[in-house]
Amino acid sequence: MRVLKNLFDKNKKWSNKIKEADPDFFTKLSLQQSPEYLWIGCSDSRVPANEIVDMLPGGIFVHRNIANLVIHTDLICRA
Repeated sequence: MRVLKNLFDKNKKWSNKIKEADPDFFTKLSLQQSPEYLWIGCSDSRVPANEIVDMLPGGIFVHRNIANLVIHTDLICRA
């Protein structure tokens, strides 16, 4: 349980930092989702899509899979 507490503590710290910078951020984010970009990338946890392009949540619609493959029979290709 200690590991989960650590994650929850980090999430609280992150959300407080976001709210400090923009008090309405989460309210605006909850109203609609209309990202400008579709990111098809690898499931690798070392590659956080938002962060490596310096964007906040909501700026990129992310589809992750093993080896960032785009297969024509995968319905995500219709995005």
